[in-house]
Amino acid sequence: MDENPTQLPQRTTGDYVHTAAKAALSAVPVVGGPAAELFALVLASPLEKRRDAWLQEIYESLKRLEQQVSGFKIEDLSKNEVFVSATIQATQIALRTHQEEKREALRNALLNVIRDKSLEEETQIFFFALIDLFTVTHLEVLRLFADPAKFPAQRRDELRDRRGVTDPVVLDLNSRGLLEDPRPFAARMRESPEGFVSAGWTLSPLGRQFLSFISERL
Repeated sequence: MDENPTQLPQRTTGDYVHTAAKAALSAVPVVGGPAAELFALVLASPLEKRRDAWLQEIYESLKRLEQQVSGFKIEDLSKNEVFVSATIQATQIALRTHQEEKREALRNALLNVIRDKSLEEETQIFFFALIDLFTVTHLEVLRLFADPAKFPAQRRDELRDRRGVTDPVVLDLNSRGLLEDPRPFAARMRESPEGFVSAGWTLSPLGRQFLSFISERL
């Protein structure tokens, strides 16, 4: 039977991650045995499916990149220590989320590690950590401030009505240096009469760099 070139080769020797995790839990006195059984019963299968789906997504993305970029070969990535480290970091994050928006940001970031040789490794590590830390709302708000005219008006209104969530998100993005505060300095500690998503914030240079890192580049 012919192999599917877009299908990641499947393992035939067992799930090493699952086996190691269960063995480690079993070694814990008293709670080790029950905890290992709980892991096997509740978490093992979903984690395995999530991991395999993620690796398949990365494989397919790399195959497309291989067709688009002259001279790029997937097998050469084993020699790229920066990419290997980035893949490990991104995979750990991907296993902790089911949200497609964050997984898409991770996939785009991994491909951009290959595309963009100018981005410092420390900055890449920092950006992956931000993807892990941020919610989907963080990413939405960044895209809103990056180009308000292109952001869906209905969704913008929904974000404006969720001040209990979006105000802290805006302040969080600002505290991490991704936004430029449009408010006068004297007003920055005062309660705003409107939601912060209406205040005309703009992305800082770091914010634009981060958004580019997690965005698809054609």
